[in-house]
Amino acid sequence: MRWRLLPVLVGVLLAGCQQVSVKEATALVERYNAAVSEAYRRGDVKLVDDVVGPNEGKKLTGLIGVRFDMGLTLDSHLLALEVTGVEQSDVELRIRTRERWRYRDLKIGSGEPVGEESLDSYEMAYIFNKIDGAWLVDEIRFTAPPQVGRKTAPWGTTADVLHGVAAPTTQ
Repeated sequence: MRWRLLPVLVGVLLAGCQQVSVKEATALVERYNAAVSEAYRRGDVKLVDDVVGPNEGKKLTGLIGVRFDMGLTLDSHLLALEVTGVEQSDVELRIRTRERWRYRDLKIGSGEPVGEESLDSYEMAYIFNKIDGAWLVDEIRFTAPPQVGRKTAPWGTTADVLHGVAAPTTQ
């Protein structure tokens, strides 16, 4: 009787150790990006709760909140996504990507465009942590300087500051 359970036990153990495929990695990043895009579009950070861990959740709360406080939402569309690398341990998953996006700030209420549209290209690293059995985004970083279409945001700051590439100057 004990020997009949051995294949089941081995199967369960192997399933827990399986490497995430490029297809699965792509789906994880797409799911995250869809949730974040919708949260920015609606100004509702709660929409990311199922895809982010505490670190990324705090960051998005601030970023989405600042736009909302300024009467703006962000309409973003993922135009292209290519997974360029996947590294995995038991508790962490790193996915590297190349992405193209289209962004547009909109006025809350009227949906009127504010400022110029931006077509951007990024090379990114998504760091997922396994939390309660699910892969959740803990951190995102640029792996190369972002290529940003617009030069300024509607509130006057430069694109490099918006993307965390340059530190804002105080005068």
